[in-house]
Amino acid sequence: MMDENHQTALEALRDARDSVIEPCISSGGGEIVKRLGDGWLAAFDAGEEACASALEIQKQLTFDGAPALRIGIHEGTVSFVDEDVFGSGVNIASRLEALAKPGGIAISDVVFANLPKDLQVSFENAGARLLKNIAEPVKVWAFGGIPPTGGSSEPISVLLENFVERSSSSKMAPDILDAVAIELEKYRWLKVQRTDDDAAASKYYLRGTLRRSGERVRVTVDLSARHDGRRLWSERFDRVVIDEFELVDELGMMLARRISAEIDTYEKMRAEMRPPEQLNAAELSARANDLMSSGLPDAFDEADAMLTRAVALEPRNTSAYIQKSFVGYRKAMSGAWPVHPTLAAALQPAMEVVRIDPKMPGGYVMLASVYGMMGKTEAAFESAAQVERLNPNAWGAPHGKSIACTFASPDWAQTHDPDGLQLLSTAERTLELAESSKFRSGHLFFLGIGQLLHNAENLQPAVSTLERSAGAAGATWWPSLFLALVELRRGKRPLAQQHIAAAHTLFPAFSMSVIADIFERSRIWPLWRLELAQLSNLDLST
Repeated sequence: MMDENHQTALEALRDARDSVIEPCISSGGGEIVKRLGDGWLAAFDAGEEACASALEIQKQLTFDGAPALRIGIHEGTVSFVDEDVFGSGVNIASRLEALAKPGGIAISDVVFANLPKDLQVSFENAGARLLKNIAEPVKVWAFGGIPPTGGSSEPISVLLENFVERSSSSKMAPDILDAVAIELEKYRWLKVQRTDDDAAASKYYLRGTLRRSGERVRVTVDLSARHDGRRLWSERFDRVVIDEFELVDELGMMLARRISAEIDTYEKMRAEMRPPEQLNAAELSARANDLMSSGLPDAFDEADAMLTRAVALEPRNTSAYIQKSFVGYRKAMSGAWPVHPTLAAALQPAMEVVRIDPKMPGGYVMLASVYGMMGKTEAAFESAAQVERLNPNAWGAPHGKSIACTFASPDWAQTHDPDGLQLLSTAERTLELAESSKFRSGHLFFLGIGQLLHNAENLQPAVSTLERSAGAAGATWWPSLFLALVELRRGKRPLAQQHIAAAHTLFPAFSMSVIADIFERSRIWPLWRLELAQLSNLDLST
């Protein structure tokens, strides 16, 4: 308003102050603590009084030319010092004011919880928000709406600041940063920035130091979020320099892998704190992926609905199509949907990713996974090889191969991987690359199958791995099924019964026909036919 007409804006502000704002605060039982030119800080004895006053202010500020003001309200401990007020209550109220829509009000959950019903109905749930310089998320309720914080999806920017070198004899730090930048750029959803001019645009920044003493090198790094300075990850790496090129490559790949994983986890956490209607396509995709990590079939439809909205918002968003394919793959795994038509449908969004961006590894990851489960083993391996060419750090490449080796036909397995060694090595590589993945239960499952195929005489290593898989977050009924089969092979029928009961608890519709629909075309079926026949005689509902 000041830019448009300085004098008119001042007059409107004075009019609002004298006729609406200060009278409403006073009549509502509040006290003006500080006047801030175009803002006010007021204190009330109760949140109910503050909200009633705020609603009255916004109701009256509807006349022509009235300024559209934001109001934030929080309840908390404050200290009055020298005619000023301090405390976290003031800080949070200030952040909420900035969050509110012009003409609107944003209040914290602690305020909302203490309001009578007739005031609560004026506010809508705006979800939990991360507020600047506030450590914990604050659940927000809004009057007048809260604008989306999303916008269109752009690659997430990471600023790589020059490492501080503590040794005059070492010049490795720039080379390590170059290697990190090269590897990070292979994650197409990340954008690397290297100069201070880019600092304002970056969401995250990596800092570090390098020290060298003789042939020993110590690299210390920390990754932080720019909006609140929160440190997401820090670690120290000690290495002996044998070949500088190899060491630079090793640290570059390892740091890129950890940085991408930490940012992915943090982005998912932030997306979870806001209502879906406020998220952009990339954030909806991250939220959907997090939902799918629960392993619960009920979550898959919710994730699918989010992704349908993501595609509607941004029809060329590759993250949305990747997760759309992933939903189909997870549905097929669950047994709650017919396996083969569901897998066929899951191929389409993966192919769309490759069409939109042929250099996006995630599209090929899903092709490898879906083709693998369909028993199209060579096509799966070809897609996994493409992932490796685009991003050697992506755990989707070895994981796709693990799926392909498991669901390969008996003829292919007899020719290419009769003792399960290839499955074993790809599953181990997946776990190495995906150390912070929320889908670790599935990665452990394929390792357990590899151990079963590799050593049919000593089943204990496979049992230990499958038990870890069954106990991990988001576990499906698959590890429980194969634990039951192993115990039948070992003659421990009561234990097998317990594992079948666990599978039935996870998936009440679990049945022999579901098992057959998923596994009967794979190498596993003839190897475990005897135990599967015994399994059919167990009471699956127990």
